[in-house]
Amino acid sequence: MKTFYFLLLLMLVMACNRKSEEAILARGSSFRLIRTDYYGSPASPASFRSTHYNYDENNLLREIISENTNGAVDSKQVYRWTGGNTLRVEQHFTNPPWSSSIQSGQPLKIYSYDDTVFNPDTTLRKRDNYSIQIDNKTEYRSTTTFEYEYGKQIKRKNIYTSNGKLASYTLLYYDNRGNVTREDLYTNVSNTDRPNSTTTYEYDNAPNPYRTARLNSEISWYMSANNIVRQTSVNLVSGISSDEQWTYEYRPDGYPARQVYTDGRKEEFIYNQ
Repeated sequence: MKTFYFLLLLMLVMACNRKSEEAILARGSSFRLIRTDYYGSPASPASFRSTHYNYDENNLLREIISENTNGAVDSKQVYRWTGGNTLRVEQHFTNPPWSSSIQSGQPLKIYSYDDTVFNPDTTLRKRDNYSIQIDNKTEYRSTTTFEYEYGKQIKRKNIYTSNGKLASYTLLYYDNRGNVTREDLYTNVSNTDRPNSTTTYEYDNAPNPYRTARLNSEISWYMSANNIVRQTSVNLVSGISSDEQWTYEYRPDGYPARQVYTDGRKEEFIYNQ
């Protein structure tokens, strides 16, 4: 009888894990963003970088591979499930990410990874960040936790140092379409009177192609329903501010085909359909 209940429990756990994975990343559709081409120099259209999004047989994101202007791979993100609700994202580079140059043709090496733990309802619970040292030892760096309101909308994001001290937190605000409209960053956590910096976002009405990959690094860009057309940031301590704007060209189905910067740079989106 104990064996029967153990097998039943194991089947339930496995079923929940599969359900969570599918709900988190699969989106129930085979439609996928498979490549973006970034043209960073309007004067040289032939010079561009490509990013490839690769999926497994279940349409779950497996790798993001970035190629430099000569077509050589210089970075890669690897997505792998290490437990029932834990997704590991590894950062591989041809040379240290803090270096100012890119060494073409060098072998890829892992320099860091994040372990993201999901709640049973597929919301983010926490993300642990690790770095790989020169001697290949793994060093725990920080933890990010997430707080919610109104169902599955992240209201607050907390970052803790390796010794467990709260280093900063961000408060997020949304519109009625599920887009992040403002992020208030508090780096002086003992002073809650005002944030250290504020970033606001404006959106179009078209579907966000990055949601088909469900990247979880930047909430505003990758998890909002629509595409950012304007991003305004101001540091309330230094007074330094920035204002960036974009326009889009769209496919017949509404998804962006091209994102155009004010200075002529552009990014093109390629899908599997």
